[in-house]
Amino acid sequence: MARIRAARWKAALAALAAACTAVLAGPATGPAAAVETPVVQPLTAGADQFRLTDTDYTAATANLYSHQLTRHAGLADVVTTDYTTDSAGQDDGWLRLRQMRPCAGLEQAGLPPADVDKKTAWCWSSAYGDDTTQHWYPQGLSTTGTADGGDGAIQGRSVTAVAWHYTTYADDPVTDGCKTNNLLKLTLVDRATGKYRHVLLVEPTGTSATASDFTFVTGHGGGIAWYANHLYVTDTANGIRVFDLDKLAKVDTYGSGVGTYGMNGGRSSACGYPYVLPETHRYFQARKAPSCAANAPIDPASLCFSWLALDKTGGGSTFKLVTGEWYGETYGSRVVRYRLNPASSATDPGLLTTSGERTVVQDAFTTPAYRGLQGGMTWTDAQGVVNFAFSKGCGTKPAVLSHTWTGDTRPVTGCGSESAWGGNWGAGSPQALSYWPKLGTEQVDELWGLTEGICRPRGDKHFATGADDSGVCASYSGTTTASLRTVFAVGFTDPAVQGRH
Repeated sequence: MARIRAARWKAALAALAAACTAVLAGPATGPAAAVETPVVQPLTAGADQFRLTDTDYTAATANLYSHQLTRHAGLADVVTTDYTTDSAGQDDGWLRLRQMRPCAGLEQAGLPPADVDKKTAWCWSSAYGDDTTQHWYPQGLSTTGTADGGDGAIQGRSVTAVAWHYTTYADDPVTDGCKTNNLLKLTLVDRATGKYRHVLLVEPTGTSATASDFTFVTGHGGGIAWYANHLYVTDTANGIRVFDLDKLAKVDTYGSGVGTYGMNGGRSSACGYPYVLPETHRYFQARKAPSCAANAPIDPASLCFSWLALDKTGGGSTFKLVTGEWYGETYGSRVVRYRLNPASSATDPGLLTTSGERTVVQDAFTTPAYRGLQGGMTWTDAQGVVNFAFSKGCGTKPAVLSHTWTGDTRPVTGCGSESAWGGNWGAGSPQALSYWPKLGTEQVDELWGLTEGICRPRGDKHFATGADDSGVCASYSGTTTASLRTVFAVGFTDPAVQGRH
């Protein structure tokens, strides 16, 4: 059996090296010999089950871009242009480019374990509290490596994108406008420099070609996937949003003291941020999910869109947008893969494939051995087997990274196994997973991820017993909030990564 496993692994690595735009690594171990229930099982979907209908904002966004958001920008503008003053010419350090930094102290518990080679290990700037804020939480992650695949760059820049959602509390003095619960923003990080900037996600206030205003969008931001100029973002109970990187624009009024958004007296603003990324499509499911809470029952007719990934396995005719569900206490969440038009397509390039004005479902799976899946990705190996990588959050305890495949019957690692704190991965609730194949001409084969957690001190007014005093936070004795928020990249083909379950 060991020789068979080694042969499969070598064959898979050879296939991976030969593919620039697809992940073709095979399983690290063969399926268990015991006849048990597979941990991931194909799901037969009904004719219209999980299909989405597109609400098209393209004309509205184009009108805004031509007449209101006329200060057009690109990725290079966002990640290289520094600002020392606001739009009124006043000094404003809040607007400056921020810098990712090495992780230190407790933060290192949020990184993958010591036996995994970490190619990138970043932590957020503390200058304005991105590392420890209790209001903004990082969630989805994707990269230009996923978006492009040829040289890992879009518009000449290699960039990592992270979505954040805003959290309000009962004692907040303001809970609307630019401090609305689940307000969404995007962070673009330049891989070469580690410098980054926040951008507000916005949508036109109507679909008409004469639309003349825009507003912020809300959601959890649990999943994003970048393909060509399109950034897909989960809209948990409803479906998926699409934003157009070719429509990045700088607003007229910006600065830390700005609390307006949209068009005001002929001038644009975006909650203080200098740049906006406008929505062009919004895919709705037929019925909004009744509940996506941790202990909610799974509704057969509707999905909870919790995370996203891009699967280019098999070439341009079989590209797939992958979405999965998070239920913290309910087993059996679904993974659904939608067909995606290649960027070279003559019809709807880079958008979801449609038939009869509804999206096309490639296939679907159920995960009876898992709960709490916060990120995932799929690929088909050289033997034609569909493989999965999942990240499972365990609060501030070491979480779980799982590599599995259709037919795998091995027992799944849980939050309470393997060590005092359980799990086999980083602490602080790992979120999205994203594959980065190439950087320039180099085949890098990286798996990117991030964590979101913080440790609140016991005197903090938002301290919660059972949430802020467990896992790696159990022994935390600091008087200020501590960060477990990391962004990391590891070798995708590393046996210490592929071998975890």
